[in-house]
Amino acid sequence: MRHFRNCLALLCLLTLLWSAYISIAQDDNGISIVGSRIMSEVLVSLGEAAAIESLSISAKGTSRGIDVFCNGDIDVVVASRAISAAEDLICGANEVAHSEFLIAHKIIAFAAHHAAPLSCISSSELDSLLKPSSSNQASDWADYAPDADTLPVVIFVPPANSLEYAIADSNIVGDQLRNDVESYDAVDDAVARLGETEGALAILPFMPALASDELIKVIETRSADDSNCVSPSAENLESGLYPFAQSYFLYVNRARMSDKKLLKDFVQMLISPASADTFEAFGFTPATPDTYDVNARMLSNPDATIAVGGGETAFEIPEVLTGDVNISGSANAYQLLDRVSSRLSGDGAQLRVSINAVGQSAGVASLCAGEVDLAIVDSPTHSLDMTTCDESDVDTVSIDIGNHTTVLLGNEADRHTTCLTLEQIDSIWNASSTDTITAWNDIDASLPEQTITLFGLTSVDRYADILLQGTHETAPPIRRDTEQDFDHLYRAAAVGNVEGSLTYMAWPDYREVLDKQQSNVRLVSVDAGSGCVSPGAETIVNGTYPLSRPAGLLANEMALTDINVQSLLWSLFSDDNWQLLEFEEFFGIERADLPARRRQLETLFRQAASKAPPTEESVQQADGDEATEDSSE
Repeated sequence: MRHFRNCLALLCLLTLLWSAYISIAQDDNGISIVGSRIMSEVLVSLGEAAAIESLSISAKGTSRGIDVFCNGDIDVVVASRAISAAEDLICGANEVAHSEFLIAHKIIAFAAHHAAPLSCISSSELDSLLKPSSSNQASDWADYAPDADTLPVVIFVPPANSLEYAIADSNIVGDQLRNDVESYDAVDDAVARLGETEGALAILPFMPALASDELIKVIETRSADDSNCVSPSAENLESGLYPFAQSYFLYVNRARMSDKKLLKDFVQMLISPASADTFEAFGFTPATPDTYDVNARMLSNPDATIAVGGGETAFEIPEVLTGDVNISGSANAYQLLDRVSSRLSGDGAQLRVSINAVGQSAGVASLCAGEVDLAIVDSPTHSLDMTTCDESDVDTVSIDIGNHTTVLLGNEADRHTTCLTLEQIDSIWNASSTDTITAWNDIDASLPEQTITLFGLTSVDRYADILLQGTHETAPPIRRDTEQDFDHLYRAAAVGNVEGSLTYMAWPDYREVLDKQQSNVRLVSVDAGSGCVSPGAETIVNGTYPLSRPAGLLANEMALTDINVQSLLWSLFSDDNWQLLEFEEFFGIERADLPARRRQLETLFRQAASKAPPTEESVQQADGDEATEDSSE
């Protein structure tokens, strides 16, 4: 039996940590911590190891913990996510200056019996294999590895109340995982059964020992948008390449840390490599060495603007850029890219950026033909026809920008508008319905004989197109016989006052409606054929909410070796251009995400360079190095 969690080793480890940090206990000031319940056990053990008798930990959960922390009376909050912009504003309003430290991750791995016929699986294939609607339908490895012999898939999953299960569920389409799976309680037992069961696949907490087990294999994953397979690791997670994980952050009140030596010493212990084994003993993956280095510098210089979660990036945009960048495709990100490229080029620069809004299909065709560097797309890459790229051996990489999302608001009293189908939405808002669809029973006889009152915009915009795109290849005109007003707050208030009414707006506008605490309105769920889906942060980002249009770039991977293309993409996610992204109302990216986006770009640049054919200069350099070695011998 392979044992991955050894209590005796943990006890020894805590004893060593106590020896290393015994001096911490000499300060008699207490430490107050709030936040994540999951991480509380680790902090208690580390506090005991450091002989801190006055360590007060209140496991309130991340959101509540951050709320309490921002009131200013708590030393530390440990969180399972980064503090949001809104929460940061609350901290600022209460004059709570804080430092952020990334301390550990909970990563899950997909592991299989060693005879499994594939070593990499896509996110869409994982959805197909694990989504709840796949329950009681036989799955076979041959479905995912066409050349393989028939071999039924047997799936082992952790308990439904575990963090590992929650991480998998949050990344797989649908609510919870398929129900015809075998649940395990002990990781050791799951690993043993995995090695004994041909055709088995298990969701396991990631541990370094998994890679050395000869009876199982860790399956790499790839997104549906590119062909690069990624293994579970802290490095890939912090670079934004591996999604099946949850990271944990430490936020420390700077003013309180400067007044309490005990607090600063305890934080130094938590963010140092000396605590890494403790995190591993509790089933967490420590941060990368780069992040430990960043944490140390952040502690010594709290005002530093170092990117936490993967270290500083080395890429720099040259002062002078000369050449061309060619972009073609959808119009959904045209304005953004045009503004970014204008800032990058400046007045006297020699960089020329050409952007042609010819539609997604034409843009992808040009990319596959080698005519452009980047294609702007407004659909998930897995839904695009990439046949030409495959035939031309053009490898592509997807770069997400965000989503534009339309939401519908109905009156709280109207039960019949709780959920609407795409066909019903089209009947309500399509210009062809003018003067014909005026009551709810005009749409369906089962609906009440109630007048439909619509509150629309004074102009046509992208959100009207998104509203009607679901049942048409090209969005038709929207009806104009509506009560029109540009102010989304007014339209929301109007819906709250009129039964039988509807309005639509952008997702960011709805969040402002929430902030204003508008009463008597609610979001309308949408059924695109697979059930009702309510708009929300998760359903918008994972693509299950239908009235959403993603914006992204599809890059010829070899174009990512070009300094001009690199500089344009880098500039797109620069701090200086955040206002451009915010102005264009792309949802799914926050300002705090920009450092991680740049780290991911740098990784993509390195991957592209590693696949590029050697240049004449590099060959000459290699020849020179070989000659030098020969002469030295």
